[in-house]
Amino acid sequence: MAKKTFKDKFQRFETKYVISKETLVLLLAEFEGNMLEDEHAYSTIGNLYYDTPTYQMIRESLEKPYFKEKLRVRTYDADPIENSQVFLEIKKKVRKIVYKRRIATDLLRAESYLAGREVCLDDSQIKEEIDWLCERYGGVQPMMYIYYNRYSMKGKEDENVRITIDHDVTYRNYDLSLLDGRHGQALLPDNHVIMEIKVPGAYPLWLSEILDRHRVFPKSFSKYGVAYKKISHQMPVGAR
Repeated sequence: MAKKTFKDKFQRFETKYVISKETLVLLLAEFEGNMLEDEHAYSTIGNLYYDTPTYQMIRESLEKPYFKEKLRVRTYDADPIENSQVFLEIKKKVRKIVYKRRIATDLLRAESYLAGREVCLDDSQIKEEIDWLCERYGGVQPMMYIYYNRYSMKGKEDENVRITIDHDVTYRNYDLSLLDGRHGQALLPDNHVIMEIKVPGAYPLWLSEILDRHRVFPKSFSKYGVAYKKISHQMPVGAR
């Protein structure tokens, strides 16, 4: 797969909706007049979330603090290999504003670096932030794999208005490498997808009207958070 061009940092409002596939069909028909397919309209996304052995980061995030953050390695290769391009990402959220900061490297280098081995990465402010985060939590390790297929659209008039549809969302808390394949358990109820609207500010009027007409309402939904809740029921009380 060709190397994916990227921004290393950005901020925006992100709002999730968990909807049925029947509702999705109706929405896509209405979006058609104002949206078009993104340059990378169809993608496969694999994420490896890093956390403490006690899931401290995601547990704190689920308490809905003013500020929360996650650390992950992400790839857009459907079947990644050791030299596949990946992104080392810090995702921060302050109230409803999401800030993402990321470094591009290869899979083996990223996993080795986060395992604490000596790895050459470009010295940058983002690398320093990742180092600081790992140090603050006393070290991190891979704790959750999440995979999904994504369909992406952008606004015709304003390309900063983006809508993504995630389906086939799968998670596991074992085989914690992006090299271990795409198996796992389904994260969503049958026949449902995650729609995410990403904008720099307020929704355009046409979009608000469509959502109101179909009675589609936002839902607080963290893929990693929901996956953690599912596996936490199987954990001893003291380990949750």
